[in-house]
Amino acid sequence: MNRSFQGTARKFLVGIAIILCVAPCLLSQNKPPVKVGFLTPLVGVWAQNGQDMDKGFRLAMEEAGNKAGGRQIAIITEDTEGKPEVATNKVRKLVESDKVDVMGGIINAAEALAVRDQVVNAKVPIVLGVAGAWELTNKLKSPYIFRSSWANGQAELAGGWYAYNKLGMKRMIVLAPDFVGGHEKADAFIKTFKAAGGQVVEEIYPPVSTNDFGPYLTRLQAKAKQADGLWAFFVGSGAIRFVQQYDEYGMKKALPLFTPGDTVDDSYLSSQKDAAVGIKNYCQYGEMLKTPENVKFVKAYLARYKQTPSVLSEQGYIVARIMLLAIETVKGNLENKGAFLAAMSKVRFAAPRGPFYFDANQNAVFPVYLRDVQKVDGRYVNTIVSKIADDVDQYWTPDKIKKR
Repeated sequence: MNRSFQGTARKFLVGIAIILCVAPCLLSQNKPPVKVGFLTPLVGVWAQNGQDMDKGFRLAMEEAGNKAGGRQIAIITEDTEGKPEVATNKVRKLVESDKVDVMGGIINAAEALAVRDQVVNAKVPIVLGVAGAWELTNKLKSPYIFRSSWANGQAELAGGWYAYNKLGMKRMIVLAPDFVGGHEKADAFIKTFKAAGGQVVEEIYPPVSTNDFGPYLTRLQAKAKQADGLWAFFVGSGAIRFVQQYDEYGMKKALPLFTPGDTVDDSYLSSQKDAAVGIKNYCQYGEMLKTPENVKFVKAYLARYKQTPSVLSEQGYIVARIMLLAIETVKGNLENKGAFLAAMSKVRFAAPRGPFYFDANQNAVFPVYLRDVQKVDGRYVNTIVSKIADDVDQYWTPDKIKKR
């Protein structure tokens, strides 16, 4: 074989190699944008929470240049108003008209339950940003449903154990709104609290619409000497009013309050003010966390929005990160739905809250922190006191603490 022919052959093989390397990139660049539908309430009682989640989601996307796996990302935001009937219409639009590749968001569990079959039948994956209905990642689980926040009661499993073993609360009164989420959270707290040796003196479940807690607080006053503390869970305007009225009735000293972070969410503190100071609570995230990822996140969020992030902000940020990493893993080939679903289920990364990954049912696993509301430099914040537990999943038991 002469040298001329060998040289030509070598150049030909090199050319083929270059084409093979470059072709996938060119194909990705020639593909249309990835369409992402984001569902969140922007008006109504959930508006503040929905806006925070939307801001966190957009921040993560902007940090990535609205691009992943060599493809641009087009975000289509829909306002669900926090209403199941509106959410179903918006999902139908996103799936049938906009033909989105993936969806994210949703705060209200009732919304998520309403759209569950739509999502599964359409075979369009969704990453739930809150929506804690336990059955969504259990008996109603699906390869198309992921949840970046929690299943109702997940953090409460650690909270109930902690109340008895670390806070010295041996007898508790339980107070929560009378809806699925309230009962699921209360039941989980009671489960580990009683298992540790605790006694529940009374359970009280006011209607969800309650804003005047006077009758319930009077009832608590009569029971205060029979208990070491009160576990209470409220959200939205109910959380603000409950904390204010609890303080007005002089109950903070008479019956110490221990609550999920939802009740004293960062977005409520400017309204709750001094009434919230001193309330111990537990949560998987806090603005004051000093993880490297959270320091960076808080700085970026503050620069972008001129305000500090809430728990919902971080949850929206996580939704976007999950999508971005999965799109990168499949190199922008979302058309291979099986590979994309597998990539999302295996996502692992250092989140602002700490290590993030999914359990086998595609529900988030996270650390749980003890927080304390304080006034720092003229601003009300949830300070981080300590870590209650690592790797808390929706089936958590105290045995996992003992093995550390």
